[in-house]
Amino acid sequence: MRSFPCFLGGGLLLAGAALAAEPAAPLALPYAGTPIDVTTYHYDNLRTGWNPNETALTQATVASSKFGVIKTLAVEGDVLAQPLLVSGFKLPDGSTHDVLVVVTETNDAYAFDAATWATLWHRNFGPPQKAGDVGCSHVHPNYGISATPVVVRTAPNRAGLFLLAATEPAAGEYHSFLHLVDLSSGQDVKPAVDLAASKTLSDGSTLAYAPAKQWIRAGLAYGNGTVYLAASSHCDRSAGSIAGWLLRYDTNLTQQGAFATIDTPAGNELAAFWAAGFAPAIDTDGSVFAVSGNGNFSRGGKDWGQTVMRLPATLAKVNDFFTPAAYKALSNTDTDFGSGGVMLLPQVAGQVAPPLAVAMGKDPVLYLLNRRNLGKETTGDAGALQQQRLGSRGSGVWGGPAYFGGPTGGLVYYQLSGGPLRAFAVDAGAAPALTQVAQGTSNGGGGGSLPIVSSNGGKAGTGVVWVIRRKSPIQLEAYDAEHLGAPLFAADAGSWTAGNPYLTPMQANGRVYVGSSGAVTVFGLTQ
Repeated sequence: MRSFPCFLGGGLLLAGAALAAEPAAPLALPYAGTPIDVTTYHYDNLRTGWNPNETALTQATVASSKFGVIKTLAVEGDVLAQPLLVSGFKLPDGSTHDVLVVVTETNDAYAFDAATWATLWHRNFGPPQKAGDVGCSHVHPNYGISATPVVVRTAPNRAGLFLLAATEPAAGEYHSFLHLVDLSSGQDVKPAVDLAASKTLSDGSTLAYAPAKQWIRAGLAYGNGTVYLAASSHCDRSAGSIAGWLLRYDTNLTQQGAFATIDTPAGNELAAFWAAGFAPAIDTDGSVFAVSGNGNFSRGGKDWGQTVMRLPATLAKVNDFFTPAAYKALSNTDTDFGSGGVMLLPQVAGQVAPPLAVAMGKDPVLYLLNRRNLGKETTGDAGALQQQRLGSRGSGVWGGPAYFGGPTGGLVYYQLSGGPLRAFAVDAGAAPALTQVAQGTSNGGGGGSLPIVSSNGGKAGTGVVWVIRRKSPIQLEAYDAEHLGAPLFAADAGSWTAGNPYLTPMQANGRVYVGSSGAVTVFGLTQ
Protein backbone atom coordinates (compact mmCIF):
# COMPACT_ATOMS: atom_id res chain seq x y z
CA MET A 1 0.00 0.00 0.00
CA ARG A 2 1.21 3.48 -0.83
CA SER A 3 2.51 5.34 2.23
CA PHE A 4 0.61 8.41 3.33
CA PRO A 5 2.43 11.72 2.77
CA CYS A 6 4.27 13.21 5.71
CA PHE A 7 2.32 16.49 5.45
CA LEU A 8 -0.40 15.01 7.66
CA GLY A 9 1.61 15.36 10.84
CA GLY A 10 0.99 17.64 13.73
CA GLY A 11 -1.88 16.74 16.00
CA LEU A 12 -5.61 16.80 16.56
CA LEU A 13 -8.54 18.24 14.72
CA LEU A 14 -8.53 21.78 16.16
CA ALA A 15 -10.21 25.13 16.40
CA GLY A 16 -35.81 1.00 27.97
CA ALA A 17 -38.42 2.79 25.71
CA ALA A 18 -38.79 5.81 27.94
CA LEU A 19 -37.26 9.03 26.66
CA ALA A 20 -34.17 10.04 28.61
CA ALA A 21 -33.37 13.52 29.87
CA GLU A 22 -29.95 15.00 29.25
CA PRO A 23 -27.92 14.71 32.49
CA ALA A 24 -25.52 17.30 33.81
CA ALA A 25 -22.51 14.99 33.56
CA PRO A 26 -21.41 13.83 30.09
CA LEU A 27 -20.85 10.20 31.10
CA ALA A 28 -21.18 8.36 34.39
CA LEU A 29 -17.94 6.39 34.08
CA PRO A 30 -14.96 6.59 31.73
CA TYR A 31 -15.00 3.94 29.04
CA ALA A 32 -13.10 0.97 30.46
CA GLY A 33 -12.54 -0.85 27.18
CA THR A 34 -9.97 -0.25 24.48
CA PRO A 35 -11.03 2.81 22.46
CA ILE A 36 -11.42 2.38 18.71
CA ASP A 37 -11.31 4.59 15.64
CA VAL A 38 -14.30 4.79 13.32
CA THR A 39 -12.68 6.15 10.18
CA THR A 40 -15.02 4.92 7.45
CA TYR A 41 -18.66 4.20 6.71
CA HIS A 42 -19.93 1.18 8.67
CA TYR A 43 -16.56 0.54 10.32
CA ASP A 44 -14.72 -1.41 7.62
CA ASN A 45 -14.30 -1.77 3.88
CA LEU A 46 -16.51 -4.85 3.83
CA ARG A 47 -19.30 -2.50 5.13
CA THR A 48 -20.32 -4.93 7.87
CA GLY A 49 -21.53 -2.19 10.23
CA TRP A 50 -20.08 -4.26 13.09
CA ASN A 51 -18.05 -2.91 16.01
CA PRO A 52 -16.78 -6.08 17.77
CA ASN A 53 -14.83 -4.12 20.41
CA GLU A 54 -17.61 -2.74 22.63
CA THR A 55 -17.48 -3.73 26.31
CA ALA A 56 -19.71 -1.18 28.08
CA LEU A 57 -22.93 -1.41 26.08
CA THR A 58 -24.40 -4.89 26.41
CA GLN A 59 -27.96 -6.13 26.14
CA ALA A 60 -28.34 -5.70 29.90
CA THR A 61 -26.86 -2.20 30.21
CA VAL A 62 -28.72 -0.85 27.19
CA ALA A 63 -32.02 -2.12 28.61
CA SER A 64 -31.29 -0.56 32.01
CA SER A 65 -32.31 2.83 33.33
CA LYS A 66 -28.66 3.93 33.16
CA PHE A 67 -28.70 4.20 29.36
CA GLY A 68 -30.06 7.34 27.72
CA VAL A 69 -29.27 10.69 26.14
CA ILE A 70 -26.11 12.22 27.53
CA LYS A 71 -25.58 15.17 25.16
CA THR A 72 -27.03 17.04 22.22
CA LEU A 73 -24.47 18.78 20.03
CA ALA A 74 -25.80 21.70 17.99
CA VAL A 75 -24.53 22.13 14.42
CA GLU A 76 -25.49 24.19 11.40
CA GLY A 77 -27.36 22.19 8.77
CA ASP A 78 -28.66 18.66 8.38
CA VAL A 79 -26.41 15.75 9.31
CA LEU A 80 -26.93 13.18 6.54
CA ALA A 81 -23.47 11.60 6.72
CA GLN A 82 -22.38 9.15 9.43
CA PRO A 83 -20.24 10.74 12.17
CA LEU A 84 -16.64 9.51 12.50
CA LEU A 85 -14.39 9.14 15.55
CA VAL A 86 -10.64 9.35 16.06
CA SER A 87 -9.63 8.02 19.49
CA GLY A 88 -6.51 8.79 21.47
CA PHE A 89 -5.36 11.50 19.08
CA LYS A 90 -2.37 13.48 20.30
CA LEU A 91 -2.15 17.24 20.11
CA PRO A 92 1.12 19.11 19.64
CA ASP A 93 1.05 19.95 23.36
CA GLY A 94 1.09 16.23 24.17
CA SER A 95 -2.53 16.01 25.33
CA THR A 96 -4.71 13.19 24.05
CA HIS A 97 -8.33 13.42 22.91
CA ASP A 98 -11.10 11.39 21.31
CA VAL A 99 -12.35 13.42 18.36
CA LEU A 100 -15.85 13.31 16.88
CA VAL A 101 -16.10 14.47 13.24
CA VAL A 102 -19.48 15.72 11.98
CA VAL A 103 -20.29 17.16 8.54
CA THR A 104 -23.50 18.80 7.32
CA GLU A 105 -25.54 19.80 4.27
CA THR A 106 -24.52 23.45 4.70
CA ASN A 107 -20.92 22.38 3.98
CA ASP A 108 -19.94 22.76 7.62
CA ALA A 109 -17.48 20.37 9.26
CA TYR A 110 -16.98 20.11 13.02
CA ALA A 111 -14.47 18.45 15.27
CA PHE A 112 -15.76 17.94 18.82
CA ASP A 113 -13.91 16.64 21.85
CA ALA A 114 -15.90 13.49 22.65
CA ALA A 115 -15.30 13.85 26.41
CA THR A 116 -15.72 17.58 27.09
CA TRP A 117 -17.90 18.37 24.02
CA ALA A 118 -15.73 21.38 23.25
CA THR A 119 -15.62 22.44 19.60
CA LEU A 120 -12.04 21.85 18.54
CA TRP A 121 -12.52 23.33 15.11
CA HIS A 122 -15.34 24.32 12.81
CA ARG A 123 -14.97 25.14 9.13
CA ASN A 124 -17.33 25.96 6.28
CA PHE A 125 -16.36 24.65 2.84
CA GLY A 126 -18.38 27.06 0.73
CA PRO A 127 -21.98 27.87 -0.19
CA PRO A 128 -24.00 24.66 -0.62
CA GLN A 129 -26.04 23.86 -3.71
CA LYS A 130 -29.69 24.88 -3.40
CA ALA A 131 -32.26 22.14 -3.86
CA GLY A 132 -34.47 24.50 -5.83
CA ASP A 133 -31.66 25.28 -8.25
CA VAL A 134 -30.68 21.68 -8.96
CA GLY A 135 -34.35 20.76 -9.27
CA CYS A 136 -34.45 17.89 -6.79
CA SER A 137 -35.77 17.90 -3.23
CA HIS A 138 -34.37 14.58 -2.02
CA VAL A 139 -32.57 16.81 0.47
CA HIS A 140 -33.67 20.35 1.10
CA PRO A 141 -33.00 23.19 1.30
CA ASN A 142 -29.31 22.47 0.63
CA TYR A 143 -26.95 19.88 -0.81
CA GLY A 144 -23.56 20.18 0.85
CA ILE A 145 -21.48 17.40 2.38
CA SER A 146 -23.78 14.40 1.96
CA ALA A 147 -21.31 11.52 1.69
CA THR A 148 -19.68 10.12 4.80
CA PRO A 149 -16.02 11.26 4.70
CA VAL A 150 -13.12 8.93 5.33
CA VAL A 151 -10.19 9.39 7.73
CA VAL A 152 -6.74 8.01 6.96
CA ARG A 153 -4.69 7.73 10.14
CA THR A 154 -1.03 6.72 10.07
CA ALA A 155 0.19 7.68 13.57
CA PRO A 156 -1.12 8.78 16.98
CA ASN A 157 -0.81 12.41 15.84
CA ARG A 158 -1.10 12.04 12.07
CA ALA A 159 -4.26 11.73 9.99
CA GLY A 160 -6.13 13.26 7.10
CA LEU A 161 -9.82 13.65 6.34
CA PHE A 162 -11.16 13.26 2.79
CA LEU A 163 -14.53 14.94 2.22
CA LEU A 164 -16.63 16.00 -0.76
CA ALA A 165 -18.36 19.41 -0.67
CA ALA A 166 -21.01 20.32 -3.26
CA THR A 167 -20.92 24.09 -3.76
CA GLU A 168 -22.83 26.80 -5.61
CA PRO A 169 -20.83 30.04 -5.19
CA ALA A 170 -23.18 31.85 -7.59
CA ALA A 171 -26.60 30.93 -8.92
CA GLY A 172 -26.19 28.25 -11.57
CA GLU A 173 -22.47 27.70 -10.89
CA TYR A 174 -21.91 24.18 -9.53
CA HIS A 175 -18.85 22.38 -8.22
CA SER A 176 -18.01 19.10 -6.47
CA PHE A 177 -14.82 19.74 -4.51
CA LEU A 178 -12.76 16.92 -3.04
CA HIS A 179 -10.79 18.11 -0.02
CA LEU A 180 -8.00 16.49 1.96
CA VAL A 181 -8.04 18.16 5.36
CA ASP A 182 -5.12 18.11 7.79
CA LEU A 183 -6.58 16.93 11.06
CA SER A 184 -4.20 19.06 13.09
CA SER A 185 -5.71 22.27 11.73
CA GLY A 186 -8.89 21.60 9.76
CA GLN A 187 -7.24 23.18 6.74
CA ASP A 188 -6.61 21.81 3.27
CA VAL A 189 -3.36 19.97 2.74
CA LYS A 190 -3.45 20.88 -0.94
CA PRO A 191 -5.87 22.93 -3.05
CA ALA A 192 -9.16 21.08 -3.36
CA VAL A 193 -9.93 19.50 -6.73
CA ASP A 194 -13.17 19.96 -8.65
CA LEU A 195 -14.38 16.53 -9.76
CA ALA A 196 -14.15 16.01 -13.50
CA ALA A 197 -14.31 12.98 -15.76
CA SER A 198 -15.36 12.20 -19.32
CA LYS A 199 -15.42 9.37 -21.84
CA THR A 200 -16.24 8.87 -25.51
CA LEU A 201 -19.42 6.88 -26.06
CA SER A 202 -20.00 4.31 -28.77
CA ASP A 203 -21.42 6.90 -31.19
CA GLY A 204 -18.48 9.25 -30.72
CA SER A 205 -20.28 11.65 -28.38
CA THR A 206 -18.84 12.66 -25.02
CA LEU A 207 -20.24 11.71 -21.63
CA ALA A 208 -19.04 13.88 -18.74
CA TYR A 209 -19.49 14.06 -15.00
CA ALA A 210 -21.94 16.94 -14.44
CA PRO A 211 -21.78 18.69 -11.04
CA ALA A 212 -25.11 20.46 -11.67
CA LYS A 213 -26.91 17.16 -12.24
CA GLN A 214 -25.02 14.68 -10.08
CA TRP A 215 -24.70 14.00 -6.37
CA ILE A 216 -22.02 12.26 -4.30
CA ARG A 217 -24.25 10.50 -1.77
CA ALA A 218 -22.54 7.15 -1.15
CA GLY A 219 -19.85 7.24 1.52
CA LEU A 220 -16.25 7.74 0.43
CA ALA A 221 -14.03 4.66 0.53
CA TYR A 222 -10.29 4.38 1.11
CA GLY A 223 -8.29 1.42 -0.14
CA ASN A 224 -5.41 0.52 -2.41
CA GLY A 225 -3.72 3.77 -1.33
CA THR A 226 -6.51 5.86 -2.86
CA VAL A 227 -9.94 7.29 -2.14
CA TYR A 228 -13.00 6.22 -4.16
CA LEU A 229 -16.15 8.27 -4.82
CA ALA A 230 -19.44 7.03 -6.28
CA ALA A 231 -21.79 9.43 -8.09
CA SER A 232 -25.57 9.34 -8.37
CA SER A 233 -27.92 11.92 -9.88
CA HIS A 234 -30.24 14.62 -8.60
CA CYS A 235 -33.49 12.67 -8.78
CA ASP A 236 -33.62 11.12 -12.27
CA ARG A 237 -33.09 14.42 -14.04
CA SER A 238 -31.20 14.45 -17.35
CA ALA A 239 -31.45 10.67 -17.58
CA GLY A 240 -30.36 10.71 -21.20
CA SER A 241 -27.13 12.62 -20.66
CA ILE A 242 -25.53 11.43 -17.42
CA ALA A 243 -24.33 8.17 -15.88
CA GLY A 244 -23.06 6.74 -12.65
CA TRP A 245 -19.37 7.35 -12.04
CA LEU A 246 -16.74 5.71 -9.84
CA LEU A 247 -13.77 8.02 -9.38
CA ARG A 248 -10.39 7.32 -7.83
CA TYR A 249 -7.94 9.90 -6.40
CA ASP A 250 -4.57 9.46 -4.72
CA THR A 251 -3.41 11.26 -1.59
CA ASN A 252 -2.11 14.14 -3.70
CA LEU A 253 -5.67 14.59 -5.02
CA THR A 254 -4.60 13.46 -8.47
CA GLN A 255 -7.19 11.42 -10.34
CA GLN A 256 -6.00 7.85 -10.89
CA GLY A 257 -9.07 6.29 -12.48
CA ALA A 258 -12.61 6.97 -13.67
CA PHE A 259 -15.32 4.50 -14.61
CA ALA A 260 -18.71 5.36 -16.11
CA THR A 261 -21.60 2.90 -16.10
CA ILE A 262 -22.79 3.84 -19.61
CA ASP A 263 -21.13 3.34 -23.00
CA THR A 264 -24.16 3.31 -25.32
CA PRO A 265 -26.23 6.50 -25.74
CA ALA A 266 -29.85 5.98 -24.70
CA GLY A 267 -32.86 7.95 -23.59
CA ASN A 268 -32.43 6.50 -20.11
CA GLU A 269 -28.75 6.15 -19.25
CA LEU A 270 -28.26 6.84 -15.51
CA ALA A 271 -27.20 3.57 -13.80
CA ALA A 272 -26.19 5.77 -10.87
CA PHE A 273 -24.82 4.80 -7.45
CA TRP A 274 -27.37 5.63 -4.73
CA ALA A 275 -27.47 3.14 -1.84
CA ALA A 276 -28.86 5.77 0.59
CA GLY A 277 -25.30 6.60 1.56
CA PHE A 278 -23.98 3.02 1.74
CA ALA A 279 -20.34 3.21 0.61
CA PRO A 280 -18.74 1.02 -2.07
CA ALA A 281 -17.12 -2.08 -0.57
CA ILE A 282 -13.46 -3.00 -1.04
CA ASP A 283 -12.46 -6.65 -0.84
CA THR A 284 -9.28 -7.99 0.74
CA ASP A 285 -7.78 -8.37 -2.76
CA GLY A 286 -8.45 -4.69 -3.55
CA SER A 287 -11.50 -5.27 -5.74
CA VAL A 288 -14.19 -2.58 -5.58
CA PHE A 289 -17.90 -3.52 -5.34
CA ALA A 290 -20.83 -1.19 -6.01
CA VAL A 291 -24.49 -1.48 -7.10
CA SER A 292 -26.14 0.70 -9.73
CA GLY A 293 -29.77 1.77 -9.99
CA ASN A 294 -32.24 2.49 -12.79
CA GLY A 295 -30.63 2.71 -16.20
CA ASN A 296 -29.62 1.02 -19.38
CA PHE A 297 -28.19 -2.51 -19.25
CA SER A 298 -26.70 -4.48 -22.14
CA ARG A 299 -25.52 -8.07 -22.12
CA GLY A 300 -22.56 -7.01 -24.23
CA GLY A 301 -20.90 -5.48 -21.21
CA LYS A 302 -21.26 -1.85 -22.22
CA ASP A 303 -24.04 -0.53 -19.99
CA TRP A 304 -24.43 -1.41 -16.33
CA GLY A 305 -27.85 -0.43 -14.99
CA GLN A 306 -29.37 -2.47 -12.10
CA THR A 307 -26.10 -4.32 -11.49
CA VAL A 308 -23.71 -5.40 -8.75
CA MET A 309 -20.24 -4.79 -10.20
CA ARG A 310 -16.78 -5.96 -9.22
CA LEU A 311 -14.00 -3.77 -10.57
CA PRO A 312 -10.23 -3.87 -10.10
CA ALA A 313 -8.55 -1.28 -7.89
CA THR A 314 -7.77 0.76 -11.01
CA LEU A 315 -11.44 0.91 -12.06
CA ALA A 316 -10.30 -0.05 -15.55
CA LYS A 317 -13.29 -2.23 -16.34
CA VAL A 318 -16.00 -4.45 -14.86
CA ASN A 319 -14.37 -7.78 -14.03
CA ASP A 320 -17.57 -9.49 -12.92
CA PHE A 321 -21.23 -8.65 -12.35
CA PHE A 322 -24.67 -9.78 -11.24
CA THR A 323 -27.81 -8.33 -12.82
CA PRO A 324 -31.32 -9.49 -11.83
CA ALA A 325 -33.20 -11.07 -14.71
CA ALA A 326 -36.02 -8.59 -14.07
CA TYR A 327 -33.75 -5.59 -14.73
CA LYS A 328 -36.09 -4.09 -17.36
CA ALA A 329 -39.09 -4.23 -15.03
CA LEU A 330 -37.02 -2.75 -12.20
CA SER A 331 -36.12 0.27 -14.33
CA ASN A 332 -39.63 0.65 -15.72
CA THR A 333 -41.13 0.74 -12.21
CA ASP A 334 -38.39 2.84 -10.57
CA THR A 335 -37.42 0.00 -8.26
CA ASP A 336 -33.67 0.55 -8.23
CA PHE A 337 -31.42 -2.37 -7.31
CA GLY A 338 -28.93 0.34 -6.35
CA SER A 339 -31.11 1.78 -3.59
CA GLY A 340 -29.27 -0.72 -1.39
CA GLY A 341 -25.53 -1.26 -1.03
CA VAL A 342 -23.53 -4.46 -1.29
CA MET A 343 -22.01 -5.96 1.87
CA LEU A 344 -19.13 -8.45 1.78
CA LEU A 345 -19.41 -11.11 4.48
CA PRO A 346 -16.32 -11.82 6.59
CA GLN A 347 -14.84 -15.25 5.99
CA VAL A 348 -14.97 -17.50 9.04
CA ALA A 349 -12.88 -20.41 10.29
CA GLY A 350 -13.69 -23.60 8.46
CA GLN A 351 -15.64 -21.85 5.71
CA VAL A 352 -16.28 -24.12 2.75
CA ALA A 353 -18.36 -21.63 0.78
CA PRO A 354 -16.64 -19.14 -1.49
CA PRO A 355 -16.30 -15.53 -0.30
CA LEU A 356 -19.87 -14.24 0.04
CA ALA A 357 -21.74 -11.00 -0.54
CA VAL A 358 -25.35 -9.86 -0.06
CA ALA A 359 -27.40 -7.24 -1.90
CA MET A 360 -31.00 -6.05 -2.04
CA GLY A 361 -32.72 -2.94 -3.40
CA LYS A 362 -36.23 -1.50 -3.61
CA ASP A 363 -37.44 -4.86 -4.88
CA PRO A 364 -37.09 -6.97 -1.71
CA VAL A 365 -35.29 -9.95 -3.17
CA LEU A 366 -32.36 -10.88 -0.94
CA TYR A 367 -29.47 -12.15 -3.04
CA LEU A 368 -26.59 -14.21 -1.67
CA LEU A 369 -23.69 -13.97 -4.12
CA ASN A 370 -20.31 -15.57 -4.70
CA ARG A 371 -18.06 -12.56 -4.90
CA ARG A 372 -15.50 -14.48 -6.96
CA ASN A 373 -18.22 -15.43 -9.48
CA LEU A 374 -21.14 -13.02 -9.07
CA GLY A 375 -23.43 -14.84 -11.48
CA LYS A 376 -23.91 -12.47 -14.46
CA GLU A 377 -27.47 -12.11 -15.86
CA THR A 378 -29.28 -15.43 -16.13
CA THR A 379 -32.80 -16.75 -16.49
CA GLY A 380 -34.40 -16.98 -13.08
CA ASP A 381 -31.29 -15.46 -11.48
CA ALA A 382 -29.68 -18.89 -11.52
CA GLY A 383 -26.25 -17.29 -11.16
CA ALA A 384 -26.96 -16.23 -7.57
CA LEU A 385 -26.12 -18.68 -4.81
CA GLN A 386 -29.54 -17.98 -3.29
CA GLN A 387 -32.45 -15.62 -3.78
CA GLN A 388 -35.46 -15.15 -1.55
CA ARG A 389 -38.31 -12.72 -1.95
CA LEU A 390 -39.21 -10.95 1.30
CA GLY A 391 -42.07 -8.74 0.14
CA SER A 392 -43.78 -7.08 -2.79
CA ARG A 393 -41.91 -4.98 -5.34
CA GLY A 394 -41.17 -1.52 -4.02
CA SER A 395 -41.15 -2.51 -0.34
CA GLY A 396 -37.42 -3.21 -0.13
CA VAL A 397 -34.57 -1.16 1.31
CA TRP A 398 -33.11 2.27 0.83
CA GLY A 399 -29.78 1.50 2.51
CA GLY A 400 -28.14 -1.78 3.39
CA PRO A 401 -27.50 -4.56 5.88
CA ALA A 402 -25.24 -5.26 8.85
CA TYR A 403 -23.35 -8.36 10.04
CA PHE A 404 -22.64 -9.93 13.45
CA GLY A 405 -20.31 -12.84 14.14
CA GLY A 406 -22.38 -14.07 17.08
CA PRO A 407 -21.99 -16.96 19.51
CA THR A 408 -23.81 -19.34 17.17
CA GLY A 409 -22.35 -18.05 13.90
CA GLY A 410 -22.78 -15.23 11.44
CA LEU A 411 -25.99 -13.20 11.24
CA VAL A 412 -27.07 -10.72 8.55
CA TYR A 413 -29.63 -8.01 9.41
CA TYR A 414 -32.06 -6.25 7.07
CA GLN A 415 -35.03 -4.01 7.73
CA LEU A 416 -37.43 -3.45 4.83
CA SER A 417 -39.66 -0.47 4.22
CA GLY A 418 -42.38 -0.40 6.88
CA GLY A 419 -41.35 -3.81 8.18
CA PRO A 420 -39.59 -5.35 11.19
CA LEU A 421 -35.88 -5.90 11.62
CA ARG A 422 -34.92 -9.43 10.51
CA ALA A 423 -31.91 -11.61 11.25
CA PHE A 424 -30.64 -14.26 8.81
CA ALA A 425 -28.23 -17.01 9.86
CA VAL A 426 -25.33 -17.54 7.46
CA ASP A 427 -24.56 -21.09 6.33
CA ALA A 428 -21.03 -20.89 4.91
CA GLY A 429 -20.83 -24.60 4.14
CA ALA A 430 -20.97 -26.47 0.88
CA ALA A 431 -24.51 -25.22 0.20
CA PRO A 432 -24.29 -21.55 1.27
CA ALA A 433 -27.58 -20.00 2.33
CA LEU A 434 -29.27 -17.37 4.48
CA THR A 435 -32.12 -18.48 6.75
CA GLN A 436 -34.29 -16.10 8.75
CA VAL A 437 -33.97 -16.95 12.45
CA ALA A 438 -35.31 -13.89 14.29
CA GLN A 439 -37.53 -10.85 13.83
CA GLY A 440 -38.21 -7.63 15.71
CA THR A 441 -41.59 -6.39 16.84
CA SER A 442 -41.30 -2.74 15.79
CA ASN A 443 -41.82 -1.74 12.16
CA GLY A 444 -39.37 0.60 10.46
CA GLY A 445 -40.16 3.75 8.52
CA GLY A 446 -40.16 4.30 4.78
CA GLY A 447 -37.23 2.54 3.15
CA GLY A 448 -36.40 0.48 6.25
CA SER A 449 -33.19 1.28 8.08
CA LEU A 450 -29.40 1.09 8.00
CA PRO A 451 -28.54 -1.14 11.00
CA ILE A 452 -25.22 -1.43 12.78
CA VAL A 453 -24.10 -3.89 15.48
CA SER A 454 -21.96 -3.56 18.60
CA SER A 455 -20.62 -6.45 20.68
CA ASN A 456 -17.74 -7.76 22.73
CA GLY A 457 -16.54 -10.11 20.01
CA GLY A 458 -18.95 -13.01 19.65
CA LYS A 459 -19.70 -13.21 23.38
CA ALA A 460 -23.31 -14.07 24.23
CA GLY A 461 -25.33 -11.26 25.79
CA THR A 462 -23.19 -8.47 24.34
CA GLY A 463 -24.55 -8.12 20.80
CA VAL A 464 -26.81 -5.10 20.20
CA VAL A 465 -28.32 -4.04 16.86
CA TRP A 466 -28.87 -0.30 16.51
CA VAL A 467 -31.26 1.25 13.99
CA ILE A 468 -32.68 4.69 13.29
CA ARG A 469 -36.41 4.61 12.80
CA ARG A 470 -37.21 6.93 9.91
CA LYS A 471 -39.77 9.47 11.02
CA SER A 472 -39.76 12.89 12.67
CA PRO A 473 -38.74 12.94 15.40
CA ILE A 474 -36.07 10.38 14.55
CA GLN A 475 -35.98 7.46 16.93
CA LEU A 476 -33.02 5.30 17.98
CA GLU A 477 -33.90 1.67 18.65
CA ALA A 478 -31.70 -1.08 20.11
CA TYR A 479 -32.30 -4.84 19.83
CA ASP A 480 -30.87 -8.04 21.28
CA ALA A 481 -28.68 -9.11 18.35
CA GLU A 482 -29.19 -12.81 19.02
CA HIS A 483 -32.97 -12.88 19.37
CA LEU A 484 -34.34 -9.48 18.24
CA GLY A 485 -37.96 -9.39 19.55
CA ALA A 486 -39.07 -6.19 21.30
CA PRO A 487 -36.58 -3.30 21.38
CA LEU A 488 -34.29 -3.16 24.40
CA PHE A 489 -34.40 0.63 24.15
CA ALA A 490 -36.15 3.30 22.09
CA ALA A 491 -35.91 7.06 22.36
CA ASP A 492 -36.34 10.17 20.22
CA ALA A 493 -33.06 11.38 18.77
CA GLY A 494 -33.76 14.72 17.11
CA SER A 495 -35.95 16.08 14.35
CA TRP A 496 -35.63 15.73 10.59
CA THR A 497 -36.95 18.39 8.22
CA ALA A 498 -35.02 17.69 5.00
CA GLY A 499 -36.87 14.91 3.20
CA ASN A 500 -36.35 11.26 4.13
CA PRO A 501 -33.90 10.64 7.00
CA TYR A 502 -31.81 7.90 5.35
CA LEU A 503 -29.40 7.88 8.28
CA THR A 504 -27.18 5.38 10.00
CA PRO A 505 -26.11 5.57 13.66
CA MET A 506 -22.50 5.21 14.79
CA GLN A 507 -21.50 3.38 17.98
CA ALA A 508 -18.08 3.45 19.63
CA ASN A 509 -16.46 3.58 23.08
CA GLY A 510 -19.67 3.24 25.08
CA ARG A 511 -21.66 5.78 23.12
CA VAL A 512 -24.08 5.96 20.19
CA TYR A 513 -24.23 8.98 17.87
CA VAL A 514 -27.30 9.94 15.82
CA GLY A 515 -27.29 12.80 13.33
CA SER A 516 -30.39 14.90 12.67
CA SER A 517 -31.41 18.35 11.46
CA GLY A 518 -29.10 20.76 13.23
CA ALA A 519 -27.82 18.34 15.87
CA VAL A 520 -26.09 15.13 16.86
CA THR A 521 -27.68 13.30 19.78
CA VAL A 522 -25.30 11.24 21.92
CA PHE A 523 -26.47 8.24 23.95
CA GLY A 524 -24.51 6.48 26.67
CA LEU A 525 -24.48 5.24 30.25
CA THR A 526 -25.61 7.75 32.84
CA GLN A 527 -25.56 7.87 36.61
